Amino acid sequence: MKVATLTVYKHIQERAEYTSNALNEAIDKVTTGRKISKLSDDPFRLALMLDTRAELSDIKQYERNLEMGEAWLSSTEESLRKVQDRLADLQVTALAMLNDTNNKQDRELAATGVEEVLNDIVQVTNTDVNGRYIYAGTRTNVEPFVFMDNAGNIVDVENATRVAYLGDNQPFKIQTQNNNELTVGNDGSQIYGEVFDTVLQLRDALKNNDIDGIREQLNPIKAHQEHISAENSVVGFRMTRLQFRQQVLDGVNITTQQKLANLEEVDMTEAISELSIKELMYQASLRASSKVINMKSLMDYI
Repeated sequence: MKVATLTVYKHIQERAEYTSNALNEAIDKVTTGRKISKLSDDPFRLALMLDTRAELSDIKQYERNLEMGEAWLSSTEESLRKVQDRLADLQVTALAMLNDTNNKQDRELAATGVEEVLNDIVQVTNTDVNGRYIYAGTRTNVEPFVFMDNAGNIVDVENATRVAYLGDNQPFKIQTQNNNELTVGNDGSQIYGEVFDTVLQLRDALKNNDIDGIREQLNPIKAHQEHISAENSVVGFRMTRLQFRQQVLDGVNITTQQKLANLEEVDMTEAISELSIKELMYQASLRASSKVINMKSLMDYI
């Protein structure tokens, strides 16, 4: 009889602990709004949650990449426009200096103006986005264009015989999704290398009062304008692709956020309903335990 009584008490205790734990879990879900409060609740679900959070972290990085890419392309577009404007100024200068009314001194003065334009163009082509140069290929920490003399010394524009390129010849790309890249920048020498040569030749022709030399630069200037216009079209195409990638990523972000919410967050209506049921079960367990204990006390008394 004593063994049977101990068994009954043990069963009552286990049942009370079970219903109490179930009630506490239901309370946790309602108060926290989360399906999992500790690792032991659901290890498999927790692993899925961690994987999904890692996906969201990657998405955040891709979003930052796209923001930088957009700034990169916008800066490229703006710099191309500025260079285009300065080439138009050079064309006007060259045409004006072909006029016989201008003398050697006029052309020397114009050469000084051309040097100022050249300096402006170099500054524009050394544009950076957050400290990263947009025309340096993948060597974005290196200022791509510098004035040099024939000996290879870095000099100012007045003593320059060439504009040297210090970047590399690789396209600059950003990662927009896993194994998916988008080119946002090229090496600047392909765009501006011959432009600098033409401007220097125009300057030298003006300094030397070389009418034929001045005239010879008109067609190259026009060709550079057309080339830069074509480059601007490429930038526009890349911007369109970037915006499309952003739209795709926005959709992936929404889907992944919802996936995480489904894994983490409880349905509050269901959680409250479950809490009510667990409270009833707990109260019923207490009442049943009380009856058994009271009955045992009565038997002992008799």
